Amino acid sequence: MQERYQMMLEMIQARLLEKKRGMDFFIDALFRNILRAYDPELPTVYVSGYAFPMELLWAFDVTPFDFEIACNNLPEVMTGNGSGLMLESEKRGYSRNICSFDRLIIGCLHQGILPKGDLFLTSSYYCHGKAKTNEVVAAHYGMESVLLDVPNEISPAAITYVATQLRNIAAKLEAVTGTKLDPARLKESIHRSNQARASLLTICDWMKRRPCPWNGVEACLLGLGGALFWGSPVRIEIHRLLLTQILERVEKGKTIPEDYRILWFPWVPVQNTNIFKILKENCANVVMAEASFVFWPELDENRPFESLAMKALLDPHVGKAERRIQNLVQSIDDYQIDGAIHFSTTSCYHENTAFPIIRDAIKKKGVPLLNLSGDMSDERNYSAAETNIRISAFMELLAG
Repeated sequence: MQERYQMMLEMIQARLLEKKRGMDFFIDALFRNILRAYDPELPTVYVSGYAFPMELLWAFDVTPFDFEIACNNLPEVMTGNGSGLMLESEKRGYSRNICSFDRLIIGCLHQGILPKGDLFLTSSYYCHGKAKTNEVVAAHYGMESVLLDVPNEISPAAITYVATQLRNIAAKLEAVTGTKLDPARLKESIHRSNQARASLLTICDWMKRRPCPWNGVEACLLGLGGALFWGSPVRIEIHRLLLTQILERVEKGKTIPEDYRILWFPWVPVQNTNIFKILKENCANVVMAEASFVFWPELDENRPFESLAMKALLDPHVGKAERRIQNLVQSIDDYQIDGAIHFSTTSCYHENTAFPIIRDAIKKKGVPLLNLSGDMSDERNYSAAETNIRISAFMELLAG
């Protein structure tokens, strides 16, 4: 993994020398962070960045390592050959019915290419497989898997419950680093997070423009992979560069041609597919993705643990699906959406259970919805031919 990411890092750095672009800067920071996880001088903390209040980790001198993001950005996966890595887990009895993310990570583990972790954090929301996989990897290294349990209700008691867990995790970070938590550093991390939140809201406002000056697919990738950097200076710089690019495109009229504006949810496949090529050929532009919604208020620097607890509790994938429905339906009006696409994977039981009521709410708005089956990173569970048929029929529906 080190060698592959070092090679990809050199390629992206060459692009940055030509011009400093927001997404290139993000990928450069992501790859550098992954490589730092192998540095024996720095404690490495396993964490799902998109499902954990990362501001707490950036208050310590640790390297946050998201094994889902790291494994799924390997060249094998992105070029549609990720199953070669997954076979390592399948031959040990892990069924192909299990999420390809989880099989991929366990396959990488047994190939011996993951860095050794000093602390393993995960959370109760998004999916159960992620938490269980974290346990498997932690157990392999003889370590404890720490679960941040976020309840479905939002109440003073729930805030206290989650905030107490975060304080306990801070104590574990103190033990790993050998340093006490500096309240000033945590406050600064919260401040940076608020700055980045404000600039992301500005970016989202620009994406309401027709034609859209940025790609909603990239917004989705940043929303998930870039969540690792909430609370760090990196996230602020990514947004600054993106806003510069957006303004340049608007001024020069270099926005993407669009006949149809698409809302995408919940996440985009990592492996190479023909989905976005077909959409582009039909002038259908993904202008917003659910993963890039700003769903939390500005954090209180003076009550960091309670604020981070509320951020976790407000995640749309916690509790009932009503919050997701409200956000998705509102975005249909905000972004002048013509059609919506739901990317469905059979192993994602949590998502598939919520989909029927989300589908009904979107259809009630009079917006055509395509439920597009596929797989995040296993090319064996994806059909380019079927995808072409499904999207072509969807485009005919939009045209009518």
